[in-house]
Amino acid sequence: MKKRGRRILAALTAVLLLAESVSGTGIIADYPGTIYAETQRSAIVNATTLNVRSGPGTGNSVVRKLSYGAPVTVVGQETASDGVLWYKLQFTAGGKSMEGYASSEYIKFPVSYTTDPQFEAYMTSQGFPESYKESLRVLHAEFPSWVFQVQNTGLDWNDAVNNESIVGANLVSTNSLSSWKSTEYGAYDWNTGKWTGFDGPSWVAASRDIVSYYMDPRNFLNEIYVFQFLLQSYDGAHQTREGLQSLVSGTFLEKSTGQGDGNTPSAQEGQNNQQDSGQNGSDGGGTPLPPGQNYGPGMDMGSSGNISQNAPSGDTAQSSPQGVGGQKPDVSLEGPSAVVSARETQVLALPNVEYGPGMDASVITGDSTGASETSPVPSGQSYVDIIMNAGAQSGVNPYVLGAMILQEQANGTSGSISGTTAGYQGIYNFFNIGAYQTDSMSAVTRGLWYASQAGNYGRPWNSIEKSILGGALYYGENFVSQGQDTFYLKKFNVQGSNLYKHQYMTNVEGAAGEGAKLSRAYTDAMKKEPLVFKIPVFNNMPEAACPKPETTGSPNNKLASLEVEGYSLTPTFNKDTESYDVIVNPSVGQISVKAGTIDSKASVSGTGTISLQSGNNTVSIEVKAENGSVRTYRLNVVRQSDAPVANVPSGGESAQSSGGNTSGPGSTGNVVIIRPSGQGNSPESQSADVVIGVSPS
Repeated sequence: MKKRGRRILAALTAVLLLAESVSGTGIIADYPGTIYAETQRSAIVNATTLNVRSGPGTGNSVVRKLSYGAPVTVVGQETASDGVLWYKLQFTAGGKSMEGYASSEYIKFPVSYTTDPQFEAYMTSQGFPESYKESLRVLHAEFPSWVFQVQNTGLDWNDAVNNESIVGANLVSTNSLSSWKSTEYGAYDWNTGKWTGFDGPSWVAASRDIVSYYMDPRNFLNEIYVFQFLLQSYDGAHQTREGLQSLVSGTFLEKSTGQGDGNTPSAQEGQNNQQDSGQNGSDGGGTPLPPGQNYGPGMDMGSSGNISQNAPSGDTAQSSPQGVGGQKPDVSLEGPSAVVSARETQVLALPNVEYGPGMDASVITGDSTGASETSPVPSGQSYVDIIMNAGAQSGVNPYVLGAMILQEQANGTSGSISGTTAGYQGIYNFFNIGAYQTDSMSAVTRGLWYASQAGNYGRPWNSIEKSILGGALYYGENFVSQGQDTFYLKKFNVQGSNLYKHQYMTNVEGAAGEGAKLSRAYTDAMKKEPLVFKIPVFNNMPEAACPKPETTGSPNNKLASLEVEGYSLTPTFNKDTESYDVIVNPSVGQISVKAGTIDSKASVSGTGTISLQSGNNTVSIEVKAENGSVRTYRLNVVRQSDAPVANVPSGGESAQSSGGNTSGPGSTGNVVIIRPSGQGNSPESQSADVVIGVSPS
């Protein structure tokens, strides 16, 4: 009887599990061979970009892309037809619970480790805050040879973030979440609700919140993104030709003499070995990944249900059949800059900024000057040989040089390196040094002009080899030897006497993206070497790592108009002034408040007929933007015996308007609505008896 009861219970459990799987998302059905785990296990994604599929095996469609650190729950497993073990996952994406399958190779369970008293003492002696230590313990348990050094910046955290948040110092894609974009003056026009483009519409100023996220080292202490803190000096004993080949595999830098078609083999996955994670931010079928939702550890890469299994090589991340840096197919190792790449960063000519490799000089999106359909091929030797030699002569890690060229030149068809740009035939600028836009020259042309001039660093750069070597020498002298010897420090210069200047790229994601690329060069065997990472620490940091902003929608929570019927506001209304005085007679028992928003998607509360209490009163008018942010305007109602008495209808309804159209008193009112100039504020059109005032523009 007991045995029969157990069988019934087991059958019921199987039915419930099947029903849950089918009804949970409506995306996938269980595969017959799936074995459910007795205990569900929490885990994280262990790849920069991972395809989660509708079933076990690479022949199934991609239902979601998850990035490094994304939390998942393993609820089952199945061996695919090729013998690879796949896990069935449950996870949350876009606020919804979802399910899918991923190769077990890219799912990482929490690392078990025992306390290492020697390492604990070392971290304390270095001065690492407690909030850094847990992540460092995990890294130490996996890579005991790695050395972590504190870089005590001596800077106050808030001061550093404020300086890096100055409008234009850091940029994000215009397609990013609204919370990634700055709303400071000069960055956002509150009257129109539009962000200001910097040298074009594709890039806008980064918000303080996203700057904080990317500046906070604690967000990137994992085995991929930690490489932005790797010291970049040359080490011939450990930086090998094989390692560089691993980094450039599948890119145009893999080419050598005799490969002239400009096409490189696409990455392979499974039987057909085709990888469909887009190096250029594409899902493999040419559909861009959602900007602002897929950058940095643990971020959701969005869905891509229409992935093409035969995407053109230009739309696919490319690697060797074995994968790059010890990684296997079905995973993209591109970092946050896979969509917002440094290659596309807009030029911003800030005062006291020098132009160098990957800085504001990065080639502008859409600057196709001299672009070619194929990438150039070096004569007599391979790119790998040239870069290895450049590293030895410049004192810069050749893996870093390779990662920088890929970040700058993408698929290698830019006019900066085509060698055929009109007026500059045979001239190359692989690191885009001096490549910034002027009134008379495009960024590409300006960079080639610099490369064509006789001067230091082996100029003119009239060959591929001279351009790469000269750029490496420039980089070593002006960055690495100046203390900006990690990707982080070149992006956020928080050391030396030139703080917050001479910075590498305006793309806020640049350091993390290049760190992820650099990690590709290090195989599992190479990661056993004593790599040295220099990690910044600031004074007065928040207790926990700064979170990534995730809200979206319009941030506009300002009023276009505000009035109290029959009474003047002091000072005159202005959308940026949030506190006003209203003088009323002691006999007044209620006032009528009206307001209109600039943005039609914003809402207002606190308007309408307001009953007054004895004494002075404060009336709060709250404006809630589409993204949920709230701004409060306050009316300080002061009773004064010589003040006028206005007739206010009792029982009035709350008045509100939007989209810049303010609800005014109409033909029966006594005042003109106050709103910024240029918005139809003509007193003559209102038939008003009293004009309170018109705010300045």
